[in-house]
Amino acid sequence: MSQEIKLEYGEVEQALSTLKSSTGSLETTVPSSIGNQNVLDVVKKLNKLNHSLQEALTSYKALLIHNEEATRKSVDAMRETDEKLATSLHVK
Repeated sequence: MSQEIKLEYGEVEQALSTLKSSTGSLETTVPSSIGNQNVLDVVKKLNKLNHSLQEALTSYKALLIHNEEATRKSVDAMRETDEKLATSLHVK
């Protein structure tokens, strides 16, 4: 069993860029006030659900942004480590 980790930096960076642009264009707004003058319980519940959905979508978008940034930092750290190891092997 091989213990090598092979990472195609270009493919990973392209996927991260796609994720970042998709996250940026993710629409997180939903109707917040349906039936302003309506006093039916179902309308109140629907507005409450829409508000909860809005919060969930906003949190999800923030999580995606955070994960993309953390992954990018990890990939950069791995690339730096690879370069240091390659340099140290060529020096000896």
